[in-house]
Amino acid sequence: MKKLYYISVLFSLLLFSCNDSFLDRPPLDELTDDNYWQTEQHVINAANACYPGLIGKDIVNMDCLGEDLIWYQDKSWRVISSGNYGSSFGTLNSQWNSRYTALYRCHYFLENYNRATSVPEEVRERYAAEVKVIRAFQYWLLTSFWGDVPFITKTLTVESPELYEARTNKYEIVDWILNDLEESYKYLPESIEPASDEFGRITQAAALTMKARLALQFADKEHPGYWEIASEAASRVMRMNKYGIYKTGNKDKDYENLFNFTGRASRVAANNETILAYVYGYDDNANTKVVHNLSRECHVPDQQARYMPSKAFCDSYLCLDGKPFGISELSDSSSYAAYFENRDPRMKQTVLPPGYAPYYGGRDGRDLTDVDNVFMAPRFNNDKKGSVSGTGFYCVKYVEPTKVPVYNTDDNDIIIMRYAEVLLIYAEAMFEQGKLTQDIVDQTINQLRGRVGMHPMILTELQQWGMDIREEIHRERRVELFMEGFRWFDVVRWKEGWRLGDPIKGVNKSWVNETQKDYISSYRTDNYGYLILDDSRQFVDPKNYLFCLPQEQMERNPNLKPNNPGWD
Repeated sequence: MKKLYYISVLFSLLLFSCNDSFLDRPPLDELTDDNYWQTEQHVINAANACYPGLIGKDIVNMDCLGEDLIWYQDKSWRVISSGNYGSSFGTLNSQWNSRYTALYRCHYFLENYNRATSVPEEVRERYAAEVKVIRAFQYWLLTSFWGDVPFITKTLTVESPELYEARTNKYEIVDWILNDLEESYKYLPESIEPASDEFGRITQAAALTMKARLALQFADKEHPGYWEIASEAASRVMRMNKYGIYKTGNKDKDYENLFNFTGRASRVAANNETILAYVYGYDDNANTKVVHNLSRECHVPDQQARYMPSKAFCDSYLCLDGKPFGISELSDSSSYAAYFENRDPRMKQTVLPPGYAPYYGGRDGRDLTDVDNVFMAPRFNNDKKGSVSGTGFYCVKYVEPTKVPVYNTDDNDIIIMRYAEVLLIYAEAMFEQGKLTQDIVDQTINQLRGRVGMHPMILTELQQWGMDIREEIHRERRVELFMEGFRWFDVVRWKEGWRLGDPIKGVNKSWVNETQKDYISSYRTDNYGYLILDDSRQFVDPKNYLFCLPQEQMERNPNLKPNNPGWD
């Protein structure tokens, strides 16, 4: 399946180039648009060219839009997250262009695939259905980021009047996409076996998960019908009995291993949790390598780590008894090591804990006489001898230790959809409809907690403890889906934007090893001694619930105006 992404690049150059001089030259393999649509492989290759629209590793980068994952060198998502930007900010325009470029590729396929008349109709329709899911993915992003956007359903030229039309109401777009997914998903295979040659292609389960995700994003008290659509689509995936929670009985590692080479579904047949992944491939003997650098970026041995969990995120993990940290009697913030103890076991499988091995991030924050390759303490000394974390926390989720030492050789899967998301959608949507029962909690949230040996969610217990059920369902999404691109989308749809305006904080200054304290002497702290990394963030309601329209796009098409509320 890794060939899918090689082919997509080559096919894009062949058929989607807008350079006239390039199109005037005959391709090396003598294929042109006029004679291309002849075989099933042609149809497959053309569909493959749309798959980069699923954005791959950028789904992880996108989690920096929220307040849980921090990348201080990042000049895109982090800036938008801070609220301190305007219409000329480059990421706005690049994202707008990327999404509509992806839509162009989808529409080019959908306008041409039936030219392959020698290919059986059911085969053609399968790949068309794949492309329609990728189209839905683009509109999920566009409508979430900007609300009302231009609704394009065909290829356009510079003369097309649609280029200058006003924006379409987001709910009209969402309804159209939901209906499109429902009509087309039946042409897809129900599931694809992990570790098979076809793994990474879109299935019925992926289409239904996309439908559930999109409906959940726009469900609220004014649009409650979307909760029913979300729960119904999720339940159909559950009833397939094709997917489950990846677990081998190793409660201390199974969650972590789902995101490294031990459990990656493109190579591991035992992983039936991953519904759709962006599959990468690294081959020393290949001329083309499709890779990323995520593992090394989490523990880069001679620079600042690219991805750093925040204190707010780490605080969100419950204690082992199911009660919040700071309320449970098991809470202990006396030291860095104590902070990790007696917590939801997912914490140590997501955030790098003291004692973790093998650790290839160079020297940590201990004396140089201590043992290498075992992490014990955060490092703040930027002398290029070890991985530095501004917050004092590091990620272990998505880290394949063998890929940390060498730059740009990571071919780990990036998960786009997994069964855990389906279960969480179902639980939340059923709660919002007033239909949540303990049986449903056991089928969903407690499946996730059970994987790691965490105290189950018991509704009567939450009531006895004075804990809000909605907040606990939200917490489950926060900890289970960290680094999977959902945090900003969740905060926005829950109308909890104030979280994005809170200062970013790190470890307690008292936890820092003596060898590192000189390097944090300039850090300010809050009243409890926790490092303050950034208190310049702001969130203005309703302004920051939507992105500002890109200035360049408004200049090209004045009919996009007025800008979103608060951005005038």
